[in-house]
Amino acid sequence: MAMRILKSFLFLVVMLLNTALADDQNTSLINADKSVYVNLLKTLKESKVSNDEIALQKVLLEKLIDTLPSNVTKSVLNSPENLDEYSTLFNRYIDDAIKKDSLAKKIKSIDTKIKSLTKEIKSLDSNTTSERTLQLQSALYTKSLQEFKDQNEMIANEMLSLEKILSESLKNILFDPENQAKKTAAIQEEASKLRATIDNFLVRKERFELLGDTRDRGVSTAAISSKEDAYNKALRATISSLFLEFSSALKVKDEKAFALEKNMLDCALTLENANVIKEAMATLLHGMEKNYFGTINTITGTTTQEFKTIFKTVWLMFSEPLFTVNGTPIATFKLILALLIFLIGVFGGGFYKASIKKIANNSKSINQATRTILANLGYYIIIITAFFIALNVLGIDLSSIALVAGALSVGIGFGLQNIVSNLVSGIILMFERSIKIGDFVELSDTLRGHVFDIRMRSTTLNTNGNIDVIVPNRNFIENNVINWTMHDKIKRFDIPFGVAYGTKPEHVIEVLINAVEKRAYGDVMNTPEKYTNVLMTGMGSSSVDFMLQVWIHGEEILAPSKTISRFLILIYNTLNEHGIKIPFPQHDLHIKSIDENVRFSLDSKEKRTESPS
Repeated sequence: MAMRILKSFLFLVVMLLNTALADDQNTSLINADKSVYVNLLKTLKESKVSNDEIALQKVLLEKLIDTLPSNVTKSVLNSPENLDEYSTLFNRYIDDAIKKDSLAKKIKSIDTKIKSLTKEIKSLDSNTTSERTLQLQSALYTKSLQEFKDQNEMIANEMLSLEKILSESLKNILFDPENQAKKTAAIQEEASKLRATIDNFLVRKERFELLGDTRDRGVSTAAISSKEDAYNKALRATISSLFLEFSSALKVKDEKAFALEKNMLDCALTLENANVIKEAMATLLHGMEKNYFGTINTITGTTTQEFKTIFKTVWLMFSEPLFTVNGTPIATFKLILALLIFLIGVFGGGFYKASIKKIANNSKSINQATRTILANLGYYIIIITAFFIALNVLGIDLSSIALVAGALSVGIGFGLQNIVSNLVSGIILMFERSIKIGDFVELSDTLRGHVFDIRMRSTTLNTNGNIDVIVPNRNFIENNVINWTMHDKIKRFDIPFGVAYGTKPEHVIEVLINAVEKRAYGDVMNTPEKYTNVLMTGMGSSSVDFMLQVWIHGEEILAPSKTISRFLILIYNTLNEHGIKIPFPQHDLHIKSIDENVRFSLDSKEKRTESPS
């Protein structure tokens, strides 16, 4: 009976303790020593009350007892005396970084749980069994949080010590750069082989799975996992070997250390916890570089290495093929380079053309036609050459283009025959020189003008009205073309006119020849071969027809309408002065018969007209 009363009293004490701690669970339970948890656990075990909450409280108390005390001992680090010890310290630094990251994640997780429990406790009513359970759970989390923080701080301090030891002991370590580089290459080759083996295992395993073959053929999950472990170890060994090369270069202040640093960081990206390892190594390596190279040189070297990395990345990006032409991959860089070469050809051709024109303008021995031929031919040769060089840069086989062009020749012949015809005609005009720049040509009664430019496809004519007319070159080859200035600027103008019947032809010829001579035009020629003449050309229905023939030289022949107008005015005034009539068309109407009704109507009208009003 006394024992039962004692147990009830102890249970009451526990409940009262729970009530007292309701407002501040983080003080009493967290700061309690092991004896408090032991007594609470003993009381709960002796109590007859049994439910899930009590059971959970017992488990939490047992864990709280087991976690105490938290003793984090600091390990002793010694300076390395050889390469193996030096490499071991480096690997320990990496392992510490991984542990530190894992602890940081645990601390963050536990801190979140404690905050959640605190909110939950505040939302509960006081003096409840659930509140006590949450308080014990929060106490356990808080104890664990403190332990993890202590471990995290210890590892952080150890990493700082390792950074200092690795940096300071570097000068006392003997390195063999040549053998170390060979060792690194051998380890990298081993890692590459393991990676290839893993990939092969994965492919074979997938193939067997697709076939439904479940037998172990050496590519089981365990076998692949074993190879992956070996691969990760090889990667770690590669990084360690690169670190020794880095340290060797750093010791003699060789800037090769920056490139080795970049290789180490790139290699770390293939490991588990890649970002953690890379960040830790970057901190260690930058610190060592600052100690040996100085801050400015370290920043310069790192920046240079970053630029190289960016350039390499951009280069790889531009080297990726965009599309394929006849089995040849076309990369972005090749496409840009080919376009640049072609543009250089276009601008180079334009510069050549302008230079030739400038030289021709300053030279009296090069005429305008020769200048045009040299300029245009050179321009097109440069462009065509640049085009084929661009194709060669792209890696396109010109023989394959020839085959395609041969296959499409019929279609090209029909679809582009006019363009090809004009191109060929342009080449013919340039070499034949039947039409030159500056020539005055006539294609029809309504189209005549100076040749302003001859291109591969067309020729530009500038009319006397200052209108530029683009004429396809084939028109100059296939049709009749009058070149007024092909050899010289001499042309005979034939000006027709007529006089009335009854006029003496000799008189007409005499007065007109005298009138031309009297005017003494400076552009009218008068030689035994080329002289002014008037010819009777026919007897028309209304006039006697004549033609005035005058030979003109000089620029006046390039304005035929103006020249003809001048002589038509001369003819008109001369004939008028000499009383020679210029007839106009006349027609006589003879009536052989007339209808009687029409005759009667006409007679009646005539009588009415004659009768007095």
